[in-house]
Amino acid sequence: MPVYNEDSTAVFARLQAIVESLRRHGGTAQFDFFVLSDSTDATCRAAEELGRLDLQQRNPDARIYYRHRDLNTGHKSGNIADFCKDWGALYDYMVVLDADSLMTGATLMRLVSLMDTNPRTALIQAPPKLVGGETLFARSQQFASWLYGRLYTAALAKLQGLDGNYWGHNAIIRMKPFMDNCGLPILSGRPPLGGEIMSHDFVEAALLRRAGWDLWLLSDADGSYEASPPTLIEHLKRDRRWCQGNLQHVRLLFAQGLRLPSRIHLGFGAMSYLASPLWLLSIVLFTVRAVEMQYAAPVSYIGRYPILAWPISHTVAFVSLVATAMAMLYLPKLLAAIVLLRDRRARLAFGGARRLLAGALVESVLSTLLAPVFMLSHSWFVLNILIGHNIRWASQPRGGDGLALSRAISHFAPHTFIAIGAGILIWRWLPAEFYWYLPLLVGPALAVLIAWTTGKPAWGEAARRHGLFLVPNETVGLPIVDRFNALQSPSRAPPLGAPTSIRKSEASLSGV
Repeated sequence: MPVYNEDSTAVFARLQAIVESLRRHGGTAQFDFFVLSDSTDATCRAAEELGRLDLQQRNPDARIYYRHRDLNTGHKSGNIADFCKDWGALYDYMVVLDADSLMTGATLMRLVSLMDTNPRTALIQAPPKLVGGETLFARSQQFASWLYGRLYTAALAKLQGLDGNYWGHNAIIRMKPFMDNCGLPILSGRPPLGGEIMSHDFVEAALLRRAGWDLWLLSDADGSYEASPPTLIEHLKRDRRWCQGNLQHVRLLFAQGLRLPSRIHLGFGAMSYLASPLWLLSIVLFTVRAVEMQYAAPVSYIGRYPILAWPISHTVAFVSLVATAMAMLYLPKLLAAIVLLRDRRARLAFGGARRLLAGALVESVLSTLLAPVFMLSHSWFVLNILIGHNIRWASQPRGGDGLALSRAISHFAPHTFIAIGAGILIWRWLPAEFYWYLPLLVGPALAVLIAWTTGKPAWGEAARRHGLFLVPNETVGLPIVDRFNALQSPSRAPPLGAPTSIRKSEASLSGV
């Protein structure tokens, strides 16, 4: 588990829950635990050392190690590389976690078994579901991951086959091929598009495939979890880092020896951000063309001969385009909901069919409102990167302490001004088409209010009380998540050495 100025209480509570889960499945002796610190804050480092000692005292049967780097060269990928150089030869496999990762003992043991059974496999990615959301934003994100994630990962696994990808954490990796093939290059030129590769995971996957190793996505994996950013601002801050890293991948698209699926992964990663300025540009060009057509002269002349400007209707093409886009956005969500509605246990795990459908509807509305907000933000990120503005990795806030209104205003006032200004111009020049633009204008116009309200834990708690965005770990319980929550609140934690009560077996939600 690489850490960088994290909340040590949460980090070691997660590790304690993982160790206990492994112990229940008889796997403690098969694993060593490494906390790899890049923390620059002295208080964090001291807390990490104390946390490691406490973790070892609680678990005398586990081998737990702590290492701190004085120079965090290469950030997370450099941290992992340093571990590989010093200790990698001692191990067959490594499971890479993030500081907010949780993985059950059953899942860890299954990953080891799959690697033992498939000697040509270098990496198996266990897709994590989101848990622990307190704010309304985080709860909507985790609801979407549970509701749509099963269908998404199944389809993605089928599409990728052995040409899988690496998401940077919650994955098991075969040590020798990783050490032999995954040394990352330093890109020529200056950051943000040059220098150290920020989004290292896609590149490492491409290098493993280039060497002939298989990579798989474990589509039916349960017991793999992570946390969601608590607010829209923190989500976009993470996107800004990913945007810079993914745009670096454009320079690697034609690197020697990469396989076509790996190039597609790299290209799709870059397009996930480049699509926003392209979308924005298409809207601007469409609007300019519509204004030109509306104010075109009804007749022109070639010499003395009048040429009538017959109007050409683009309504059918426009409606077809909108319908296709809506189908691409909402049909997968509808299919995922139908799959769960057909399963009684799955329905109950989401609080019943009515609450499941209500959550899906509200999440769809919220994601529709936020889509143009993301478009404007991602377009701004891409512009800043292309003109040379560089950022560096920073620790990710993971708690739900709430979002101040002043902070929401400072971040999203530009979105509001752009939406209101564009709305006024469209109403002035294209009044007949104004209502077609409303879905694009409402979200940015209300961005401050949306960010502020969805970033408040009180609204998230109110949603939970009313049964909105319920997920299985809240309705039927997940032992490892329950145990982590108890360790976070000492008054709820059992005494040291006491057996942990389990409401459901960790495999009980395999159908959800």
